[in-house]
Amino acid sequence: MSTTAPLKSFLFFLQAIGFICTSYLPLYLFHKGFSASQVGILLAIGPFASLISEPMGGFLSDKIKSIKKVLLICIIGMLVSGIILFQLDHFAAIALVIYCLFFFLAPSGGLSDSLSQKTADQTNVSFGSIRLWGSLGFGIASITIGYLLAYIGGVENVVVPFVLFCVIVLVACLFLKDIKVTDSSAKVNVKDAFLLFKNIPFVLFLVIVLFITLGHRANDLYLSIFIKELGGGETTIGWAFFWGVSTEVLVFFTSGLWYRKFKDLTFIIIAAVLYGVRFIGMSFATSPVELLFYQLLHGFTFGIFFTVALSYVTKIIPAQLQSTGHVLLISVFFGYSGMISALLGGKLIESYSISSLYLLIGSTALFGALLLTVYKMFVKVEEINVIQVKKAV
Repeated sequence: MSTTAPLKSFLFFLQAIGFICTSYLPLYLFHKGFSASQVGILLAIGPFASLISEPMGGFLSDKIKSIKKVLLICIIGMLVSGIILFQLDHFAAIALVIYCLFFFLAPSGGLSDSLSQKTADQTNVSFGSIRLWGSLGFGIASITIGYLLAYIGGVENVVVPFVLFCVIVLVACLFLKDIKVTDSSAKVNVKDAFLLFKNIPFVLFLVIVLFITLGHRANDLYLSIFIKELGGGETTIGWAFFWGVSTEVLVFFTSGLWYRKFKDLTFIIIAAVLYGVRFIGMSFATSPVELLFYQLLHGFTFGIFFTVALSYVTKIIPAQLQSTGHVLLISVFFGYSGMISALLGGKLIESYSISSLYLLIGSTALFGALLLTVYKMFVKVEEINVIQVKKAV
């Protein structure tokens, strides 16, 4: 068995779970009879939970020098919370358990991506060649779950695939291997973790990432509702996410060929511009087919942005705090941006229209691209590395 096989299997089924929680949970909540504003509030709880749990998970894994042990705790907590969630009907109870579910789910994604980055560095393979298995899991789940739910009675039975995938992920987690990085012998404490917030280039980069990724998270949460509004069904929703992830897999698979053609920030700016074009175009869509077309840009937005951003953060933070830095990036990418887009998205849809939401997030992505262009002019990775070396000495 390949040394990366357990990790690839873990990523595959973890992302399948992520697809359920981002794409079908909104539909499940609407099926329960909640309004758009209530659904927006419930969806914002997940990212809010991640604001605490993701940094906590990253710091804990650096502290005990084991991502695997933290992941085991997360998967068990996620399984228990999910089983309870899909048995509830009361708004307050659902809100509480959604918090618990995402408290465990959020760090599992960030930590597995951090482990993938470290594994790629140690085994001298591209990060994309490992991470693409998560995209495959997301993509295949987007097709199969739609048909499965149609067969077993609809979105109210989404607990069935959720529990199945959680059990498989738990088994795969038992076979994961932790990776030691350079300076792993250095002790990590809370004070060290907070020093990351004194790294000005790192903090500025996270702020800019927030502007760019608001649209990504809003699309994750509200694309299924957009498709329904334009007359599409559950299988159409599945195909929309499948086409998007198909191009994502292609980008990850070929990352070893294109990644070093330009500097990191150049790639990220290109991805941000494509995000803007994609969402502004979607705001003018009048049929589900048009949304499917724009979903093809997903791989060239998320695939490029996420691959390069994770690598860029690795270069501008101390080695012993890599897991913490990676998870903070992912906290902004999926946590802060998810909370803001969920709350504002629900209000915008209710007060104006879902098209207005997409126009806004597209414009925000273009603004982020502009900020990143300015950032690129003043911040050089080489200068950051020199500063870090001097501090180490």
